[in-house]
Amino acid sequence: MKDKQTNYTIAEGYELPSKGLIYDKPVDGQVELRSMTARDEMKRLNHSTAPYKTLADIIEGCMLEKPAVHVYDMALADYEYLLHKLRVVTYGENYNTDLYCPYCQKYISATIHLDQLASKEFDMDTFKELTTFTLPKSGKLVSINFQTPHMLDEIATRSTEAARKMKDADIDFETYYTLRFGIDSVDGMRLDSVAVENFINKLTAADMQKILNQISKVNACMGLVTDDIHVACPECAGDIKTFFQFGPEFFRPTNL
Repeated sequence: MKDKQTNYTIAEGYELPSKGLIYDKPVDGQVELRSMTARDEMKRLNHSTAPYKTLADIIEGCMLEKPAVHVYDMALADYEYLLHKLRVVTYGENYNTDLYCPYCQKYISATIHLDQLASKEFDMDTFKELTTFTLPKSGKLVSINFQTPHMLDEIATRSTEAARKMKDADIDFETYYTLRFGIDSVDGMRLDSVAVENFINKLTAADMQKILNQISKVNACMGLVTDDIHVACPECAGDIKTFFQFGPEFFRPTNL
Protein backbone atom coordinates (compact mmCIF):
# COMPACT_ATOMS: atom_id res chain seq x y z
CA MET A 1 0.00 0.00 0.00
CA LYS A 2 1.26 3.43 -0.89
CA ASP A 3 2.44 5.58 2.00
CA LYS A 4 0.11 8.30 3.21
CA GLN A 5 1.39 11.41 4.88
CA THR A 6 -0.54 14.09 6.75
CA ASN A 7 1.08 16.67 9.00
CA TYR A 8 4.35 14.72 9.16
CA THR A 9 2.55 11.52 10.22
CA ILE A 10 3.08 8.53 7.92
CA ALA A 11 0.61 5.62 7.65
CA GLU A 12 1.26 2.22 6.09
CA GLY A 13 -0.85 -0.90 5.56
CA TYR A 14 0.02 -4.38 6.83
CA GLU A 15 -1.56 -7.81 7.21
CA LEU A 16 -1.70 -9.51 10.60
CA PRO A 17 0.24 -12.81 10.73
CA SER A 18 -2.93 -14.60 11.90
CA LYS A 19 -4.94 -12.87 9.16
CA GLY A 20 -7.47 -12.30 11.95
CA LEU A 21 -8.67 -15.92 11.68
CA ILE A 22 -7.96 -17.20 15.22
CA TYR A 23 -10.20 -14.93 17.25
CA ASP A 24 -13.69 -15.50 18.67
CA LYS A 25 -15.07 -12.63 16.62
CA PRO A 26 -14.35 -11.51 13.04
CA VAL A 27 -11.14 -9.47 12.90
CA ASP A 28 -9.99 -7.65 9.78
CA GLY A 29 -6.51 -8.95 8.98
CA GLN A 30 -5.64 -5.74 7.14
CA VAL A 31 -4.49 -2.89 9.38
CA GLU A 32 -3.05 0.58 8.88
CA LEU A 33 -0.54 2.08 11.27
CA ARG A 34 0.40 5.73 11.60
CA SER A 35 3.76 6.76 12.97
CA MET A 36 4.13 7.48 16.68
CA THR A 37 3.88 11.03 17.92
CA ALA A 38 5.92 12.68 20.67
CA ARG A 39 2.99 12.11 23.02
CA ASP A 40 2.98 8.40 22.18
CA GLU A 41 6.67 8.19 23.00
CA MET A 42 6.15 9.98 26.30
CA LYS A 43 3.43 7.46 27.16
CA ARG A 44 5.90 4.68 26.44
CA LEU A 45 8.50 6.24 28.72
CA ASN A 46 6.05 6.52 31.61
CA HIS A 47 6.64 3.80 34.22
CA SER A 48 4.06 1.03 34.15
CA THR A 49 3.47 -2.13 36.14
CA ALA A 50 1.91 -3.63 32.99
CA PRO A 51 4.47 -2.93 30.24
CA TYR A 52 2.70 -5.03 27.60
CA LYS A 53 -0.51 -3.04 28.12
CA THR A 54 1.33 0.23 27.66
CA LEU A 55 2.78 -0.85 24.32
CA ALA A 56 -0.47 -2.51 23.20
CA ASP A 57 -2.40 0.70 23.92
CA ILE A 58 0.16 2.74 21.96
CA ILE A 59 -0.06 0.34 19.00
CA GLU A 60 -3.85 0.46 19.05
CA GLY A 61 -3.78 4.24 19.31
CA CYS A 62 -1.64 4.33 16.17
CA MET A 63 -4.08 2.16 14.17
CA LEU A 64 -6.24 4.18 11.81
CA GLU A 65 -9.18 1.86 12.49
CA LYS A 66 -9.65 0.19 15.87
CA PRO A 67 -9.54 -3.63 15.68
CA ALA A 68 -12.47 -5.80 16.77
CA VAL A 69 -10.13 -7.40 19.33
CA HIS A 70 -7.91 -5.19 21.46
CA VAL A 71 -4.21 -5.47 20.61
CA TYR A 72 -3.67 -6.35 24.29
CA ASP A 73 -5.72 -9.54 23.69
CA MET A 74 -4.23 -10.46 20.33
CA ALA A 75 -1.92 -13.42 19.85
CA LEU A 76 1.72 -12.64 20.62
CA ALA A 77 2.67 -13.10 16.97
CA ASP A 78 0.20 -10.39 15.89
CA TYR A 79 1.25 -8.07 18.73
CA GLU A 80 5.00 -8.45 18.06
CA TYR A 81 4.46 -8.00 14.32
CA LEU A 82 2.55 -4.77 14.91
CA LEU A 83 5.21 -3.56 17.34
CA HIS A 84 7.95 -4.08 14.74
CA LYS A 85 5.91 -2.40 12.02
CA LEU A 86 5.14 0.55 14.29
CA ARG A 87 8.87 1.00 14.77
CA VAL A 88 9.40 0.83 11.00
CA VAL A 89 6.71 3.36 10.15
CA THR A 90 7.92 5.68 12.92
CA TYR A 91 11.72 5.49 12.68
CA GLY A 92 12.49 3.42 9.59
CA GLU A 93 13.64 -0.16 9.18
CA ASN A 94 17.33 0.23 10.07
CA TYR A 95 17.98 -1.16 13.54
CA ASN A 96 21.53 -0.76 14.84
CA THR A 97 22.88 -3.43 17.15
CA ASP A 98 26.19 -4.76 18.45
CA LEU A 99 27.23 -8.29 17.54
CA TYR A 100 30.17 -10.61 18.02
CA CYS A 101 31.69 -11.95 14.81
CA PRO A 102 32.92 -15.53 15.26
CA TYR A 103 35.07 -15.25 12.13
CA CYS A 104 37.25 -12.24 12.90
CA GLN A 105 36.51 -12.53 16.65
CA LYS A 106 35.58 -8.88 17.03
CA TYR A 107 32.60 -7.02 18.42
CA ILE A 108 31.09 -5.06 15.57
CA SER A 109 28.26 -2.61 14.96
CA ALA A 110 25.72 -3.93 12.48
CA THR A 111 22.36 -2.96 11.01
CA ILE A 112 19.33 -5.25 10.91
CA HIS A 113 16.69 -4.30 8.35
CA LEU A 114 13.44 -4.85 10.23
CA ASP A 115 11.22 -4.65 7.16
CA GLN A 116 13.18 -7.48 5.56
CA LEU A 117 12.61 -10.04 8.32
CA ALA A 118 10.98 -13.19 7.00
CA SER A 119 7.45 -14.02 8.13
CA LYS A 120 5.85 -17.44 8.60
CA GLU A 121 2.66 -17.96 6.63
CA PHE A 122 -0.34 -18.76 8.81
CA ASP A 123 -1.79 -22.26 8.42
CA MET A 124 -5.02 -23.09 10.27
CA ASP A 125 -4.43 -26.86 10.23
CA THR A 126 -1.01 -26.42 11.85
CA PHE A 127 -2.47 -24.02 14.39
CA LYS A 128 -5.18 -26.51 15.38
CA GLU A 129 -2.68 -29.36 15.67
CA LEU A 130 -0.48 -27.28 17.98
CA THR A 131 -3.31 -26.11 20.22
CA THR A 132 -4.98 -29.51 20.72
CA PHE A 133 -2.80 -32.54 21.46
CA THR A 134 -2.43 -35.72 23.52
CA LEU A 135 -0.15 -35.78 26.55
CA PRO A 136 2.62 -38.41 26.29
CA LYS A 137 2.19 -39.97 29.75
CA SER A 138 -1.42 -39.57 30.86
CA GLY A 139 -2.89 -39.78 27.37
CA LYS A 140 -5.25 -36.91 28.13
CA LEU A 141 -6.36 -34.62 25.32
CA VAL A 142 -5.41 -31.04 26.13
CA SER A 143 -6.36 -27.81 24.37
CA ILE A 144 -4.36 -24.68 25.10
CA ASN A 145 -4.89 -20.95 24.65
CA PHE A 146 -2.57 -18.87 22.53
CA GLN A 147 -0.60 -16.42 24.65
CA THR A 148 -1.43 -12.72 24.55
CA PRO A 149 0.30 -9.59 25.90
CA HIS A 150 -2.49 -9.41 28.48
CA MET A 151 -1.71 -12.95 29.61
CA LEU A 152 2.01 -12.22 29.98
CA ASP A 153 1.32 -9.15 32.13
CA GLU A 154 -1.06 -11.23 34.26
CA ILE A 155 1.47 -14.04 34.66
CA ALA A 156 4.15 -11.58 35.76
CA THR A 157 1.83 -9.77 38.19
CA ARG A 158 0.45 -12.91 39.79
CA SER A 159 3.86 -14.59 40.00
CA THR A 160 5.35 -11.58 41.78
CA GLU A 161 2.40 -11.32 44.14
CA ALA A 162 2.44 -15.05 44.97
CA ALA A 163 6.19 -15.00 45.61
CA ARG A 164 5.73 -12.01 47.94
CA LYS A 165 2.95 -13.68 49.90
CA MET A 166 4.47 -17.16 50.01
CA LYS A 167 8.17 -16.58 50.61
CA ASP A 168 8.72 -20.20 51.65
CA ALA A 169 7.05 -21.69 48.58
CA ASP A 170 9.08 -24.32 46.76
CA ILE A 171 7.71 -23.87 43.24
CA ASP A 172 8.33 -21.54 40.33
CA PHE A 173 5.20 -19.40 40.13
CA GLU A 174 5.87 -18.18 36.59
CA THR A 175 5.71 -21.78 35.33
CA TYR A 176 2.60 -22.46 37.39
CA TYR A 177 0.70 -19.44 36.04
CA THR A 178 1.91 -20.10 32.50
CA LEU A 179 0.25 -23.52 32.75
CA ARG A 180 -2.83 -22.20 34.52
CA PHE A 181 -3.55 -19.53 31.91
CA GLY A 182 -2.39 -21.74 29.06
CA ILE A 183 -4.66 -24.75 29.63
CA ASP A 184 -8.06 -24.27 27.99
CA SER A 185 -9.64 -27.73 28.37
CA VAL A 186 -8.81 -31.34 29.27
CA ASP A 187 -10.59 -34.17 27.45
CA GLY A 188 -12.99 -31.61 26.06
CA MET A 189 -13.97 -30.16 29.46
CA ARG A 190 -13.27 -26.65 30.73
CA LEU A 191 -11.79 -26.75 34.22
CA ASP A 192 -12.58 -24.28 36.99
CA SER A 193 -9.74 -22.74 39.00
CA VAL A 194 -9.70 -25.55 41.60
CA ALA A 195 -9.83 -28.32 39.00
CA VAL A 196 -7.08 -26.84 36.85
CA GLU A 197 -4.84 -26.42 39.91
CA ASN A 198 -5.38 -30.06 40.85
CA PHE A 199 -4.68 -31.09 37.27
CA ILE A 200 -1.41 -29.12 37.19
CA ASN A 201 -0.28 -30.53 40.54
CA LYS A 202 -0.81 -34.11 39.30
CA LEU A 203 0.95 -33.64 35.96
CA THR A 204 4.03 -35.71 35.30
CA ALA A 205 7.12 -33.69 34.41
CA ALA A 206 6.95 -35.03 30.84
CA ASP A 207 3.31 -33.99 30.41
CA MET A 208 4.07 -30.55 31.86
CA GLN A 209 6.97 -30.08 29.47
CA LYS A 210 4.78 -31.12 26.55
CA ILE A 211 2.28 -28.36 27.40
CA LEU A 212 5.04 -25.75 27.78
CA ASN A 213 6.61 -26.85 24.49
CA GLN A 214 3.29 -26.54 22.69
CA ILE A 215 2.72 -23.05 24.09
CA SER A 216 6.11 -22.01 22.69
CA LYS A 217 5.36 -23.66 19.33
CA VAL A 218 2.03 -21.86 19.05
CA ASN A 219 3.77 -18.53 19.68
CA ALA A 220 6.29 -19.32 16.94
CA CYS A 221 3.99 -20.89 14.33
CA MET A 222 3.27 -17.58 12.61
CA GLY A 223 4.64 -14.09 12.40
CA LEU A 224 8.13 -12.70 12.12
CA VAL A 225 11.12 -15.03 12.05
CA THR A 226 13.41 -13.44 14.63
CA ASP A 227 15.78 -16.33 15.37
CA ASP A 228 17.37 -16.70 11.94
CA ILE A 229 18.79 -13.32 10.98
CA HIS A 230 21.93 -13.05 8.85
CA VAL A 231 24.21 -10.01 8.92
CA ALA A 232 27.40 -9.48 6.93
CA CYS A 233 30.31 -8.52 9.17
CA PRO A 234 31.60 -5.08 8.10
CA GLU A 235 35.15 -6.13 9.06
CA CYS A 236 35.56 -9.52 7.34
CA ALA A 237 32.29 -9.93 5.37
CA GLY A 238 31.56 -13.13 7.29
CA ASP A 239 27.93 -14.24 7.45
CA ILE A 240 26.85 -13.84 11.09
CA LYS A 241 23.71 -15.73 12.10
CA THR A 242 21.97 -14.00 14.98
CA PHE A 243 18.56 -13.42 16.53
CA PHE A 244 16.56 -10.29 17.23
CA GLN A 245 16.97 -8.65 20.63
CA PHE A 246 15.16 -5.54 21.82
CA GLY A 247 17.59 -2.79 22.75
CA PRO A 248 17.65 0.99 23.26
CA GLU A 249 17.91 1.55 19.52
CA PHE A 250 14.47 0.06 18.91
CA PHE A 251 12.55 3.08 20.18
CA ARG A 252 15.41 5.58 20.55
CA PRO A 253 17.46 5.24 17.37
CA THR A 254 20.64 7.30 17.20
CA ASN A 255 20.90 7.27 13.42
CA LEU A 256 18.35 10.05 12.85
